[in-house]
Amino acid sequence: MVTPTVEQADAIASYGDGTDLVIQAGAGCGKSSTLKLIARADGRRRMAYVAYNRSIAADAKKSFPANVAASTGHGLAFDPRYLPRIQRPRQTALQAAQALDIDRITGGIQRIPTDLGHVKTMTSKVTMRAALETVERYCHSADDDLAARHVPRYDGLTSPATRAAIAELVLPVARAAWADLRREDGVLKMSHDHYLKLWALGRPRLAADVVLLDEAQDTNDVLAKVLLDQEHAQRIAVGDSAQQIYAWRGARDALGRFERELGAQLTTLSQSFRFGPAIAEAANTWLYLVGTDLRLTGWDGCNSTVGPVDQPDAVLCRTNSGAVGVVLEALKADRRVALVGGGTDMKRLAWAARDLQQGKPTDHPELIAFPSWSAVREYAAEEDGSLEVLVKLIDDYGADAIADAADAIASEDDAELVVSTAHKAKGREWPAVRIHGDFRAPKPDPATGHRILRREEARLAYVAVTRARLRLDDAALAWVGSVTAVSD
Repeated sequence: MVTPTVEQADAIASYGDGTDLVIQAGAGCGKSSTLKLIARADGRRRMAYVAYNRSIAADAKKSFPANVAASTGHGLAFDPRYLPRIQRPRQTALQAAQALDIDRITGGIQRIPTDLGHVKTMTSKVTMRAALETVERYCHSADDDLAARHVPRYDGLTSPATRAAIAELVLPVARAAWADLRREDGVLKMSHDHYLKLWALGRPRLAADVVLLDEAQDTNDVLAKVLLDQEHAQRIAVGDSAQQIYAWRGARDALGRFERELGAQLTTLSQSFRFGPAIAEAANTWLYLVGTDLRLTGWDGCNSTVGPVDQPDAVLCRTNSGAVGVVLEALKADRRVALVGGGTDMKRLAWAARDLQQGKPTDHPELIAFPSWSAVREYAAEEDGSLEVLVKLIDDYGADAIADAADAIASEDDAELVVSTAHKAKGREWPAVRIHGDFRAPKPDPATGHRILRREEARLAYVAVTRARLRLDDAALAWVGSVTAVSD
């Protein structure tokens, strides 16, 4: 039997009061073990544990007591009748456009003025890709109706006039796609997010006395609303608001919502068991910039160090382009390297760049606004650091060489080095971690000279540095001392 810490004992006692509860748990601070202690403290009540992903849910099924039903949000929503549509072969945006016959809706190819001073040709493929992403954003939301606010924003297509033109074109296609997905005889392939939304719109009631939500800081609004609506149950949300890093794909911090909307009682876990005091101190630098009151205490039994790491187990990057660059350099040095998430995204990015080089449009979300590779170069030089890295990679190595390199990536079990973006590293840990140089310092404000860091960038850096257990090389973040302000 695990002996709870003082903080864990406080959380168990708060649960015993019967109130809705928020547990703010820092990186490596034992949130899973705390939930297990809560579950074991009261075996008479039916509990639903909602996990962040399938692997966590599978582990929970083995380790939680019998009164706890562990599942993901998608697992709660799944209905076998959707399986045939989910298991259909992969459907490209062009195939989806043809199946839905979107030219009937749009009138064929449309041209939209962009922020970049040129006209964007919206082929049926590009329009369908934007419509499908619109549906996805709607499915992540708690909204009942699909609206213009769900149409994504793309680099180079952000001016009000351009946004309005895109919405006028894309929204009718998105609504037609959603109508098709709701029909049993629809032509579009269904995703897991689609049936989750359909389930949520049915206002489900969970068969549980207690609902335990894990990783609540990155819960999509669609699931958060379902859980907030379980008024018959005691609700407990666990997570770390400082690790909220998926807002860009529709996730929001449900911890704050549980506090505001339910009046949930707040308790904290600050003793990290993942790393020692040195790494905890590095993490606290970023927690200060995030603006949270939480500060981590490192585990005295772990002799962590912060300094140069010549042979890291993992290199963590800010951008996909940065990760691709590290992979290419490692392959060039004949090292066995793995990329978290695999090489599919790497290939798609390379193929999109190749299409633009050949004068073809692309529906890749990072490059959808651009008519040519020279336009990407121009925009990257003036506006966007992450695209600047991509341009250099494509120009130095070539799109075909990058696509080929994706096939040379090793499995993580076989690799000498694991490369990941900080986003994909969330929930992971390694003995020795190096932070890559594409975490860039904010540029000085032209008017004041202040370096103003966006809060989401501070959260991402916090996630990155807390993936290390024993050795952390965060020299690439040394610029943190020059930050003079933080903004949302």
